[in-house]
Amino acid sequence: MHTHTILIADDDRLLRESLSEILSGLGCETHQVGTGSSAIHVLQSRPCDLLLSDIDMPDMSGFELLSWVHEHATFPDNPITAAGWQLPVVLMSARADRELGRVALNAGARGLLSKPVEIGRLSTLVHQLFDN
Repeated sequence: MHTHTILIADDDRLLRESLSEILSGLGCETHQVGTGSSAIHVLQSRPCDLLLSDIDMPDMSGFELLSWVHEHATFPDNPITAAGWQLPVVLMSARADRELGRVALNAGARGLLSKPVEIGRLSTLVHQLFDN
């Protein structure tokens, strides 16, 4: 069975650690970074199964990171996917509302989580993405 690897990009260290603990409890491996540029560095060095990214980071927005992912981050050797699989990205924001969620989905995100992130929503989302 493949252990899913999730990259958490958020400038809030406590939130990153909390999300990592929750996702580890769901059987996932996590990597944590505090900036968009650090997320890009990780994605260039190892495949991940999901990117959870804050929208508001100091060096780039989650939308800019999402755009980079769509241009660069396909992982043909990912064991759970076919060639050319596109990394799913879920954005997070304390400003999450219906309109921002629509913008996120139109930009190619797989979802928008409101911060503080509800454990049940995160768990449901992970299961929806990985149980198919």
